[in-house]
Amino acid sequence: AKKPKKMADAAIENLTKRVAALETSNKFSAEQEAVRAAQMEMLTKLRALRQTLVERDDAGASSKELEALRSENSELKKQLAKQEYRIMHLLRNLDATETK
Repeated sequence: AKKPKKMADAAIENLTKRVAALETSNKFSAEQEAVRAAQMEMLTKLRALRQTLVERDDAGASSKELEALRSENSELKKQLAKQEYRIMHLLRNLDATETK
């Protein structure tokens, strides 16, 4: 009568260990999934941050280009003003010459 009870106790103990191992395994697996999800979220944020930095660097280059364009625009406005002045005087002299 003792052997079946020992065997039953051993089987119960064995099953208890297996259940505990499975619970620990599932808990570990769930924790791994949580860590993996947190890592993916962090990776997404880091990619967004990197993209922002890249765009900011590109914007810096665009800023330099913009400054060059403003300088060129200023020079072209000066040339246009000179040419308009010359045209105005040429037209006056042409009118004065024609009326004589």
